[in-house]
Amino acid sequence: MSFHIFKYSIKSLVKDRTALFWMLAFPLILATFFNLALGNLMSSEGFEKVNIAVIGDQEMPAGLLDAMDESNLFIITHTTEAEAKELLSDKEITGYIKNQNNLELVIRSSGINQSIAKVFLDNYVQISTTVVNVIEGNPELLQEGFLDNIALNQSFTAEELPTNSSMNVVVVYYFALLAMTCLYSAFAGCNATTIIQANQSSLAARINVAPTKKLKAFLSMIAASICFQFVSTIIAITYITQFLNVDFGNRILQIGIICLVGCFTGTMFGAMFGAITKFKPEVKDMLVSNITMGMCFLSGLMILQIKYIVQEKAPILAYINPANLITDGLYALYYYDTFDRYLFNLTLLGILGVIFCTVTIFVLRRQKYASI
Repeated sequence: MSFHIFKYSIKSLVKDRTALFWMLAFPLILATFFNLALGNLMSSEGFEKVNIAVIGDQEMPAGLLDAMDESNLFIITHTTEAEAKELLSDKEITGYIKNQNNLELVIRSSGINQSIAKVFLDNYVQISTTVVNVIEGNPELLQEGFLDNIALNQSFTAEELPTNSSMNVVVVYYFALLAMTCLYSAFAGCNATTIIQANQSSLAARINVAPTKKLKAFLSMIAASICFQFVSTIIAITYITQFLNVDFGNRILQIGIICLVGCFTGTMFGAMFGAITKFKPEVKDMLVSNITMGMCFLSGLMILQIKYIVQEKAPILAYINPANLITDGLYALYYYDTFDRYLFNLTLLGILGVIFCTVTIFVLRRQKYASI
C-alpha cells in the first residue's frame, strides 16, 4: 500500500462535498429526525408501577394484597377513604380499592394504569370465585391439598436476563442507521474502482500508465475509504449517544469493531459492484445508493417489523444482508450478556467482505487494455 496515495485519497474524500454529505452529514441529519420523531415514543416505553391506595380500615379479601405485591405492578398505599379521595383528586394515585360489601375500584378517569388495575382485580375476583365454588361443591378437596395444588406455578422455561433491562425497541432504528452509515462507504469503494479502470475516466487512464502498480493504488484508495467512513461512523455514534442521549450500552469497543468490519464490507461491496458492472459512474452511484438503501430497509431502518418478517419468512436473506448483520450484531450486544450471537453476525459480515474483496481483485487483475 502506498501511503502517498492513501493520504491524497483521504484529502480527496474530505474535499468532496457529495461524499461528505452522504457519508457524514446525512446520517447525522437522519439521526436528528429519528430523535424528533421517536423521542416521545422512547420516553413512553418505560413502565412505571401503578400508584394505588387501599382503604386500611376495611378488611380486604384473603391473598389480595400479597398477590398485588408479588405482581410487581403496584405501589400500594394504606390510608383512610377520606385521604384516598384527596390523593385521587390531586392525581397522586391512580385509584383506590375499598371493600364495603364488594371489592370496588374507584378511579377518576380512564387510562392504561386504570386498565391494569381493573384487569388485575377482575382476574383476582374471577379466580377466587371459581375456587370458592369448587370447594363448596367438593369440600373433601381441602383434605386432598387442593389449595396447595392450585397455588403451584411451575415454570418449564429458564429465564435469560438481557444485558440491558430497559427494553427499548426504538434503539433498533438507530442500529439500522449505523448500518447504513457503515455501508455508505460503498460509494467510495465504487469510486475507487472507477478511477482504477482505464476505460472509465482520463484520471483512471493516467493512473494505469503510472509506475505504481494498479493493485497497490487500489488497495491504498480502499484503505483510505474504510478509514474515512469509520471516522464518520464514530462521529455518528458520538452524536447519537452524547447529544441525542440514546443509550447504546457500555460495550463501545465491540460496537466499534463491528462498525469497522461493516465499513470494510460496505467498501468492498461498492468496489465489487463497480468492478463487475460497465455502467457510467453516475449510474453506478445511483444503483449502489438504491441497493444499500434496500439492504437497510430490510434491516428495519424505515419499518421495524420488516426486520422480523424477513427473519421469519426468509432467514437466508437476513444472513446475506450486511445491513441486517450489523443491526443484529448491535442488537445482540445491547440485549444479551453473551457474545455468541454478536460473534456469529460479525463472522458472517467479515466473510461477506472477504468474498467481495476477492471477487473485486480477481476481476481487476483480469482487465487488460490494448490501448489507453
